[in-house]
Amino acid sequence: MILVTRPLAQVDKLQILLKKANLDYALFPAFEVQKLMPKIPSKSYDVIIFISVNAVIYAHEYLPRLLAKNQKIFAVGPVTANKLTSVGVMVDAYPKKSASSVALLALEECRSISDKRILIVRGQGGAETLKNELEPSNQVDYLEVYERRMLDASELHQKSIERFMKNGNGVVLGNSNQTLSNTLSLVESINPDYVSRLKKYPVLVLSERIKIYARSLGFDKVHIAPDLGDNEVLSELLSGKIR
Repeated sequence: MILVTRPLAQVDKLQILLKKANLDYALFPAFEVQKLMPKIPSKSYDVIIFISVNAVIYAHEYLPRLLAKNQKIFAVGPVTANKLTSVGVMVDAYPKKSASSVALLALEECRSISDKRILIVRGQGGAETLKNELEPSNQVDYLEVYERRMLDASELHQKSIERFMKNGNGVVLGNSNQTLSNTLSLVESINPDYVSRLKKYPVLVLSERIKIYARSLGFDKVHIAPDLGDNEVLSELLSGKIR
């Protein structure tokens, strides 16, 4: 059984794939994503960096005011780049094999940026890695277009974790550090005895950074998906490597 910890608004495609593969799953949303109403900057930027698919989704209505000629568009990974392409935005650079700020910063296109105006489109309260690295030689601003809100434990959460705990071959999906920490908090609010048991299940994460964080929380069996798309996540779940 798969414990799906994504927001309910973002699980439709994965649910279809899991059903087709005859994989049982339980929905356990670790948070919900809500749109913010940011103040859109009036000035133009030399570089715009989109930090996630949600950044593209929730900034979509502002794109006509943000995009300009001779501007570079960067994405944090291939899934975000594909989302930008799907809404008609050409992406100049993104890490092909992984999705992380570190991978983006390692690209030559990013390393060579100097004396530029950079806008990072992201969720509220995200990691500061990009800004910390780019700001010494550039002007860096944020456009925060969404926020992640912690949920109270609901009937769905209780039923899902009860079902999951009865299955000895479960896998927890952990898309982010916040997903993992919120999941543990929700489980503890339902039944504190479940927390230590949950940490014995394997976790499938999306990057080395999340793997390190998962281990710091006490998860011992942490696996990294080879890519970030739903098809790749499904392939890893079916591979037999996660034990």
